[in-house]
Amino acid sequence: MSTSGSTILDSDLHGIAVSPGIAIGPAYMYARVSFNVERRILEPEVVEEEYERFERAIKRAERDLHKIIAVTREKLGEDSATIFEAQLLMLRDHSLYPEVQAYIKNHNVNAGYAVQTVMSKHRQMMEASDSEYLRERANDLLDIQERIIRHLRRARVLSAIDEKTIVIAESLTAADVILFSRRGVLGCATEFGGPTSHVSIMARALSLPALVSMKDVSNQVENGDIVILDGIKGELIVNPDAKTLKRYKTKQRRYLRLIQEDKSLVPLPAETLDGHHISLQANLELREEIEQLSEYGAEGVGLFRTEMLLLMEGRALVTEEEQFAQYKDVVEASSPGPTTFRILDLGGDKMLPMAHREHNPFLGWRGIRIMLDKLDLLVPQLRAILRASANGPTKILLPMVSALEEVREFKVVLAKTMAELSEEGIAYDPDVPVGIMVEVPSVAISADQFAAEVDFFSIGTNDLTQYVLAVDRGNDLVAHLYNEMHPAVLQLISMTTEAAKKAGISVSLCGELATNMRAVPVLLGLGVDTLSASPIYLPAIKRVIRAMKQSEGQALAQKALVASDAGEFRDMMDRWLEEHACGVSFFLEGAGLA
Repeated sequence: MSTSGSTILDSDLHGIAVSPGIAIGPAYMYARVSFNVERRILEPEVVEEEYERFERAIKRAERDLHKIIAVTREKLGEDSATIFEAQLLMLRDHSLYPEVQAYIKNHNVNAGYAVQTVMSKHRQMMEASDSEYLRERANDLLDIQERIIRHLRRARVLSAIDEKTIVIAESLTAADVILFSRRGVLGCATEFGGPTSHVSIMARALSLPALVSMKDVSNQVENGDIVILDGIKGELIVNPDAKTLKRYKTKQRRYLRLIQEDKSLVPLPAETLDGHHISLQANLELREEIEQLSEYGAEGVGLFRTEMLLLMEGRALVTEEEQFAQYKDVVEASSPGPTTFRILDLGGDKMLPMAHREHNPFLGWRGIRIMLDKLDLLVPQLRAILRASANGPTKILLPMVSALEEVREFKVVLAKTMAELSEEGIAYDPDVPVGIMVEVPSVAISADQFAAEVDFFSIGTNDLTQYVLAVDRGNDLVAHLYNEMHPAVLQLISMTTEAAKKAGISVSLCGELATNMRAVPVLLGLGVDTLSASPIYLPAIKRVIRAMKQSEGQALAQKALVASDAGEFRDMMDRWLEEHACGVSFFLEGAGLA
């Protein structure tokens, strides 16, 4: 949509910023070639030949992926290449490869049609899932399907993308992002996808500014339009006027300068001016993110979301060995810092086939409630975590706890699991700490009772805010009412930290509030010991910590607890940050930080 003057896309089209940064350049409208294969009936005597065509296409697809894996290893390291190694395995997956062969044989049809039919069926099941993670994984299967069909047709992939452009597309694959990075692409915006998609992970790893969930963006921008992609605020500006362009070029320079300055903070401690240390740890969910621990100076893993392994596999059970292999890698990479494994937090928006349909899943069968009912899920995971604990400091975190009985019941299962490992002569840490997520108001209100039962608290402000304010932040009609800095939320955080202090246990905060620069001084003032966030945000958080005194945070916290006007308090924190934090207020405009 070419326009005169500065036009920001309609608010409904604002995207989710998944990789920060600012890109300015011409739009490149990228349309992935999708092949619709027609059904051809084969004579029985040529079916064997069709098998061979299918096998040749598989081998060519394998060669493609081996090249992509090599590029990924070169640019991002071994761990990031596992995304494509998984795709490589999917080419001959026991539920796909033989099913395609059987379809060719049983229906006497061409290989392309069989691939399209079988893989589309599997992909549609994933896309129809209630789980956002599974829906995003469906894109990987589409990439494999199109890769095989392309080789059956001997067509070439479009790779001659213009350099120094901003890619606009309905969807991209992780392989697209890797290949585009070699062409010097400046950024990308897609209609579909989410923060946990492989595209988003690759964009962050490559420091490529990216937006996803930009509804209908490919119909709103034309090839060659000058666009500004703001990967901090989550906006796309089309054909900006001279004034807007100048302002964003200045903003871009400030951002790049700040990122360079932040790199110098990585080896420094997260310590206030009056000597109070705060542990900065990372929220991780995939093995591919491990290298970011050292890159951004994380002192450990404050939250490892273990459900990602199940959701990516798309099945109700993942073996103990599969889990152990991943957990061991994370523990070893994080050591000597701790790794906090949250046991499977299923339910809500993270559903598996065995889950029940519920009218209100966020208040239903989820988290610890599922795990205590499904020991076939819980026990193998506990065994895997405990075995990994022999390789470095490890913690266990229980999600969606609402009653003391749940903690006590879990401890019985844990003790029994430990006894079994001891009998088998398997090494583990017998003193592995057990903590709970504080995300249900009843837990915060009764924090003193829970503090006597557990080794640490981890405050999950995303759900806590949702439950306290009765606001579904995913609902556009009420999302404006969602405010993690609401005094009622802060009061519950304060109750939690006070109970933890009296009991002598630690308290961390792992929700998105940890990345809110206005909140950081207040959280320190409330007594939070550890802040855990996506690694890329840790240097900015450290910048705030190193520019303040704990006593200042305590004074700000007292004002926050009694605030009645959110706007007034917001302005006060902006002024404080501008005075103290050396320009970090730049980040406050960001969707993920404001």
